[in-house]
Amino acid sequence: MTEIRLLDTPAAATKITQLYAHLELFSQGEPPRHTLFVMGGATPIALSALEIARDQSSTHNQLLLIDPPADVRSRFRLDGDVAALFTGPARDVGLPVMQTQAGGMAHIRIGEHFLDIYSQGGGNIVWLPALGILCGGLFGSDVTLPAVALHSDGSDELETLRLLARLVKQRPLQLYIPQMGALCTDGVEVMRRLAADVAYLHGLRRVIPALAQRNDGLEHALEMTDSLLPEGRCNALARPQHGENVQHMLAACSG
Repeated sequence: MTEIRLLDTPAAATKITQLYAHLELFSQGEPPRHTLFVMGGATPIALSALEIARDQSSTHNQLLLIDPPADVRSRFRLDGDVAALFTGPARDVGLPVMQTQAGGMAHIRIGEHFLDIYSQGGGNIVWLPALGILCGGLFGSDVTLPAVALHSDGSDELETLRLLARLVKQRPLQLYIPQMGALCTDGVEVMRRLAADVAYLHGLRRVIPALAQRNDGLEHALEMTDSLLPEGRCNALARPQHGENVQHMLAACSG
């Protein structure tokens, strides 16, 4: 992997890593949020303002951005056929969004790269089998929690975690990319993160139905489920997601 430092932003806050030819990872913030650039042309697209000024003639044919940031159109030069794909709920970033259907699977090619897209209820899992790169969204993060979709009882999310575990165990893994948090090249560590997510969701599924029956309210439910947060994820990032998860599961269990 080759790291490309941006010239117009603090190095610690923003960086671009060239993983392979025509495949770059844009990471921003602390903890970092990641965007994967899958390019069908020969020229990297994630360039700093100075690099763009030096090379106005560079073009490309296809570009898929996995989990692009909100300011993607103002931050990058985006020419040619550009589309976005989200591992979580789709957001309006001013780009065409690749349409997927929950429960489906797609095999696509962008330039020289082949992608397997597994569509789940709350988003998509993206696997590049030839490179061993897996984009797991909010699953398998070391800083935040899996997101429980509205009206979900957690079963769809557990199925996504089982899919991720199968991919990690059955095929060589080179890099795991969460939507937010530290990258991981160790399959054992990825499995540990996924297991923590599974334990968290099972804990919610064990506790929430009884709380919903008693109708004690969200605040009491949050107090009763606070101990279920995985180690290292009792932080300001994880707690809002935990609150949303509890609220969604309470609603699902209340009918």
